[in-house]
This record gives sequence, C-alpha cells and structure tokens, in this order.
Amino acid sequence: MNYFNSIRADAPHRLWIGGHRGHVSATRENTIANFAEVLPMGVDYIEIDVQLTKDHQAVIFHDMELGDRTPLKGYIRDYTVAELKASFEIDTLEESLTWCKANHLPVLLEVKSREAVMHHDMPILAQRIVEALQKVDFMDECVVFGINHWILHRVRELDSRIHIALIVPHVPADPAALMKDMEADIYLCFIDNLSPELVRELHQAGYLVDGSVINSKERLKLALDFGCDMIESDTPDQAIRWYQELLEEAKNHA
Repeated sequence: MNYFNSIRADAPHRLWIGGHRGHVSATRENTIANFAEVLPMGVDYIEIDVQLTKDHQAVIFHDMELGDRTPLKGYIRDYTVAELKASFEIDTLEESLTWCKANHLPVLLEVKSREAVMHHDMPILAQRIVEALQKVDFMDECVVFGINHWILHRVRELDSRIHIALIVPHVPADPAALMKDMEADIYLCFIDNLSPELVRELHQAGYLVDGSVINSKERLKLALDFGCDMIESDTPDQAIRWYQELLEEAKNHA
C-alpha cells in the first residue's frame, strides 16, 4: 500500500503534516541540507518541486525564474546541472529521493510547469521522474502532483504504479469525476477553495484532500473543521504544535 494511502487506515483520523519545500530557514529550501533540518521535527512527509535542466536532468527547485534567489538569470531550463551546481546549492531529483529513502522521509513531488515556455520539456521531465522513482525504488513513498494534469497522465502512462495528486486551482463541477478520470489519489488546493461539503463529497468517493499551504493556527483550524487529511506548512514544526494545541482545546471543550 502506498504510504500516503495509509492515511485512510489511521484510526482515529488525524491530520498529516508535511514540510513545504522542506521548511523556511537560513538553509536554502528544496535542498537535502534543508530536509535534514526538517527530519527531527516529526513531519509525516515533505513537499518538494522538480524542474528540467538544459541537459535534460531533473533537479529540485521551486521558482520558475532564477533571478530573485540565485546569481543567475532566466530559467532552470537555460542551464546544465553542472552550471547550476557551480552557482548555488541545488540537488538532482535522484539525489534527493535517494536521501529521502535512506532517511524514511516520504515525498509529495510537485512538477513545476509554465506551459508557455516549458511545453516541450514536459514529456522529457515525465520520463526523468519515472526513471528516478524506478531507480531509487521509491514508488510507495512518493506521490507526484501538479497543476499540469497532462504531465501527470503521462507519468502514469509510463508507470502505472506511480500515484498522483491533482492541484485543482478552481472548484470543478464534479470533483470526484475529475479525480476518477485522472486516476488520482489526492485532491490538493488552497484551503480557500475548499468547504466541508466538498471535502465530504471527495471522501465519500474514496479520495484524500490536502488543503495547503497552512501558516497560521487559524487556517490550520479551518483545515481541521473542513476535514482535510493533509496540509503542508512553511513552518511544519510550528504547525505540529498548533495541531496539538487545537486537539487539546477541542478535548477541553468536549
């Protein structure tokens, strides 16, 4: 059984908390060094982001453009892995998954996509994601997700053992039908686009719901009130404390 699907087996139901890009710290997000800081926090998983380089390698990096946080300009796709590593700290997908497997840290893997400039990269990136998951043998500890549903479909075509989640940036007419059509496991969107009724509908159809990104106690309570199964936070250690506080408060008011 896939690690994320084991959420359904939790009794009593609990919220699973993940680190968003690892976590916010002085150490660059989306790096193995950052993940090592997250590991002792007791998170259930981490969310990380994958893009394709000029020499067709998959690397872990969030921003579409490099100018704000690195010495380089342009996109990840404009540089080789060697050029990127010479300029700032960055890890390949295979390096990251290998570390996560060795440290028993499951991964929610977002495929970054800007269709206008990355359209031709996406089939190659799908192949590299599948190759890395197969090589590391990380199928049961990783779910691939993103806003580009075509690329997720392609990943599943290449290896049907891979589990996927959908970023849904709107409220579909039939959320369960969308999930069924895509053979997805997790429905993921901002908490603002969820409601108790929508979460209930997805649960009744057998799907998990991720309401992210949660960076305040108030929004974490909203996720709990809605019945979300998972959330990611930039400060997962704080989110875990908020969760325990909310559980204690609910117990005291019962």
